[in-house]
Amino acid sequence: MRIGHLIQSASLAVGGPAMSTFAMCNALTRSGCACSIACQQRDGEEMPGLDSGVTVSVVDIRRNPLANWAGTEALSRFIQGVDVLHLHGLWDPLPNVAARLARRQGKPYVVSLHGMLLERSIAFHRLRKQLFLAALGNRILRGAAALHFTTQAELDQAEPLLPPGPERLVIPLTIESGFLDTPPDADRWRQYFPELPDTWPRLLFLSRIHPVKNLPSLIAALPPLSREFPGLHLVVAGGGDPGYVGKVRTLAESSVEANRIIFLGPVSGEAKAALVCSATVMTIPSFHENFGMAIAEGLASSVPTLVTPGLGIGAEIMACGAGIPCGESAPSITASLGTALRDPLRLRLAGENGRRWAIHTLSAGAVSRQLLRLYGVPGAW
Repeated sequence: MRIGHLIQSASLAVGGPAMSTFAMCNALTRSGCACSIACQQRDGEEMPGLDSGVTVSVVDIRRNPLANWAGTEALSRFIQGVDVLHLHGLWDPLPNVAARLARRQGKPYVVSLHGMLLERSIAFHRLRKQLFLAALGNRILRGAAALHFTTQAELDQAEPLLPPGPERLVIPLTIESGFLDTPPDADRWRQYFPELPDTWPRLLFLSRIHPVKNLPSLIAALPPLSREFPGLHLVVAGGGDPGYVGKVRTLAESSVEANRIIFLGPVSGEAKAALVCSATVMTIPSFHENFGMAIAEGLASSVPTLVTPGLGIGAEIMACGAGIPCGESAPSITASLGTALRDPLRLRLAGENGRRWAIHTLSAGAVSRQLLRLYGVPGAW
């Protein structure tokens, strides 16, 4: 089966959507499918890693329809070469044009929403998105063979906005096999980050630095914890808008715990895997997180995680016993982390629970079998 994935940007800078799409293609390729990706990639942007055999095409679809002739021709050829088209996203011009071309060619397509119909997402430019849904979005969704959601929580929130007809399937995202195949090695970090202090506990914030990730509250939660845990430090790994990153760094530098906060910038590949394995707790106290790729990678590495109300896979993490429930405020983060860090045995068991769940649920084989059902392959389940 030839499966074409379409994503607006394949840059690592956009975080989860690009990473999850590339991991999905790798998983499907290992299951015997032929996968290709079309995206709007810019020169100099770093993409996630791909297995050999997965091809990437660049198309240029702009908001001005009059400027789209060349890009539309390239996209049409891409769609002609696949059996099923998998669209990632909704709001951008690329999936809109692709859905129209797929309908013309009689090619089935599925849509992954990636949290775009959640209330917190709709709230940004609400009127513009409501108008888009009414004019174009509902047509894209109605024409889909199936709609893909990564958690039951995402589907439940999106359901009131969905048209009748397409099948809804909840399939988690997969993560790269390196996190699942190799037992975690908590000492690999020394090879990549010799500048990090060899003291514990280590809190890891691994994500885009964005207001929705709630990093300022995490920084504000540190002083009471550091008094009780003298070796504690917070590692912040990720990039973001330079203006906002600068504000957060200034906030950290003005904190009484400035010497305990280390900013590494974006990390990827083996260095990222090593850093994740070294963490005591994954601490990403987001207001909203549709799935949480870094959190899933932490679970696969036997690292328990904070679970805020806005975390899409929070219910699943708590059900398997790998989560530390907390609110979004600094006092709540302090209280939850304090309780967890005082019980090392419970933390270790939570890490083991998370790895078992990730191996069973997020492996390439488990997810690709469900994706094949999404694409209509007989006997895939």
